[in-house]
Amino acid sequence: MSYLAEFDGREYLKIFYCTSDGSSEEKGFALFHRKQVIQFFKKYNSKWDNNTARLLEFSGGASVAGLISAVPYVNQIIFSAYTEGERKEVKLWKFEEDGAHDWSDHFKLVVNELENITGDTAWSDREKSLRQRITTIIGCDIFQDCPLSIKQDPFEIISTSLCLEAVCKTYLEYKAAVKKLVTLLKPGGFLTMFVVERETFYMVGKKRWPCFPVTLEQVKEALADAGMVVLVAERDPAPMNQIQNPTVSDYKAVLFVAAQRVEF
Repeated sequence: MSYLAEFDGREYLKIFYCTSDGSSEEKGFALFHRKQVIQFFKKYNSKWDNNTARLLEFSGGASVAGLISAVPYVNQIIFSAYTEGERKEVKLWKFEEDGAHDWSDHFKLVVNELENITGDTAWSDREKSLRQRITTIIGCDIFQDCPLSIKQDPFEIISTSLCLEAVCKTYLEYKAAVKKLVTLLKPGGFLTMFVVERETFYMVGKKRWPCFPVTLEQVKEALADAGMVVLVAERDPAPMNQIQNPTVSDYKAVLFVAAQRVEF
């Protein structure tokens, strides 16, 4: 199957982002990620200039949910996605057009509950700010010499979620992909990765997509080989019923890993 021709970004959103904590099969999946992102930015934002920092969302698919907590700490977000359909979904939301996916539950969860920011407009103010921070929406392909469709200056922060393991077929490919992603960082820059561990497939509607079953140790090794120092490596096991009776996917855990590029 071809991602470009057959991957349905709208269907993906319906399945995995119908509510703030994901579908019933993935309950808690998103919550773990949102908490880890909040902690990362709170702990490390002093390492860059919040007023000028640029963040690359690499292969963000059709989702903006993982960027909600980044807003106060960066000046600009370049959003990249592999397929035109995924980019279309993000553009619909950014420009508040008819048919755009409703992310309000996710903003309320992150801003009001997890960040504990009160006020009737706190979440909607954050949503407005994220729309402003996302200045460019471009294509990406980790297998190209230049992974971004439009050349960009190096970034202070790169975030990527559920991406490399979904497109790589072998560990050698995975390591090469991580190394290529790191080249888009400034020396001293940070990379955050949200990863499904030991997943071999996931379903989007009736389509079954393959996945390289990467492990936490392999992620850490790939980052070290790419000149990164691992700062955070958290693992959240999948529910036992999910492991014993996989339906949407057969992941064994989700991982949040953050690393810093060695300065030179």
